[in-house]
Amino acid sequence: MKSDEREELVKTLRGIAGELGTDSVSMPEFLRRSGVSEWKIQRCFGSYNGLVEAAGLVPRRFAFAYSDDDMLDEIVRVLRLPASKLTTLFFEQQSKISSSACKRRFGGWLNALKATAARLDPVGDATLLTRIQEYTAPAISPQSDLESIATDAEVAEGHADEEEADAVAVVDRSAPVEGGNIYGDFINFRGLQHAPVNEQGVVFLFGMICRELGYVVEIVKQGFPDCEAKRQVRPGLWQRVRIEFEFRSRSFRLHGHDPDQCDVIVCWEDNWPDCPVEVLELKAALQRLSPTLKAP
Repeated sequence: MKSDEREELVKTLRGIAGELGTDSVSMPEFLRRSGVSEWKIQRCFGSYNGLVEAAGLVPRRFAFAYSDDDMLDEIVRVLRLPASKLTTLFFEQQSKISSSACKRRFGGWLNALKATAARLDPVGDATLLTRIQEYTAPAISPQSDLESIATDAEVAEGHADEEEADAVAVVDRSAPVEGGNIYGDFINFRGLQHAPVNEQGVVFLFGMICRELGYVVEIVKQGFPDCEAKRQVRPGLWQRVRIEFEFRSRSFRLHGHDPDQCDVIVCWEDNWPDCPVEVLELKAALQRLSPTLKAP
């Protein structure tokens, strides 16, 4: 029986590595994707690295075994992958070094990216350099006037493709809005008839479905980050996470928040492809919870 369990674990790990297109899968990533308990791995292989070696993959070394150059070379390698993202989640999926180790070594993920930029080829990596520079640049000061302008521009950009694709349903968007109540599209999801149109709506909707998404809320408070919660990473094991609520994920940067002080952005719409923080998009979550729900 133990032999069968070992073979099944090896097969599962190889499958996950294949899905991620990597030869090194971290233990947290394996546990999250497989649902296997750490105890089972230890019983069958003695350690997670034992399972990794049995699967013919590359085991991760302890952080102290890597020099600064080793870490930066690895970040460069991952960022040069096709369709790479600047997120710690993408790095975790593709690297044999944990993002937490990089954060500790360089004083945060932003600093790690800045140090990495110095090692890139100004010509061959020009596009990647631009992405890093734009991402690590200081955010716009959240003064009311500047933030209002930025938010308006963001909304206009977010709806541009939507308006073009929906040319059949002609709507006069220049028509004046009557009254002070603005509603989102109809979703008729349980006790919520309309989609959120602001951050408060996001907070309300998250409260409705957080338990089904594997979260329990400890506190919702004023100031950054908005919420402290715990999420279930596998049966019987929970992880503390710091949550910031935004209507759209990119507002996180417009508000000048530090990504190293937040674990998850909970938003209605994810419009920040290179976000360095894990994003939970509630619009997509509703589709998983209620597949018959028409997407707004």
